[in-house]
Amino acid sequence: MKENCSIRLPRWAELPDIDLYLEQVLSLLEKWLGDSFYNEGKKIMTKTMVNNYVKLQVIEPPVNKRYDRLSVASLFAVCILKNVYRMDDITKLIHLALEVNAPDVSYDRFCDAVEQAVSTVYSGEAFPGRGDLKEAQYLLQVVAQSFACTCFARASYLSKI
Repeated sequence: MKENCSIRLPRWAELPDIDLYLEQVLSLLEKWLGDSFYNEGKKIMTKTMVNNYVKLQVIEPPVNKRYDRLSVASLFAVCILKNVYRMDDITKLIHLALEVNAPDVSYDRFCDAVEQAVSTVYSGEAFPGRGDLKEAQYLLQVVAQSFACTCFARASYLSKI
């Protein structure tokens, strides 16, 4: 990420409403996330990675070699969280989010939380407290904050050491 960073993630309604082939999914991820993340010149995601996520049941297998909107949204979450969390933790987080809310609501809330956390950490503001957030909402906030803090540390300091 860049030192003065902002991030804009596609919301559920902005994701294609038709199923996509793997190359199209990878292209979409790269388009939205390629310049935003600390990836040391590597691809955001590869075919092999996606195939492994299917095997690990992070996402559903494609139907007729096409991935649905939920799989695409889940892969956005994976891209964001894979440098901070283990894949089994990411799988649990995705499944928990889908138990708590409909996929579109869960995904859009994730996007909001990530964008807010990145904005907060890069502006130097204090993160909001728990307040009256339910457990799942607070977990989402903390997950987004850990991502933002990790990106900030890597982009601002660790890459210079």
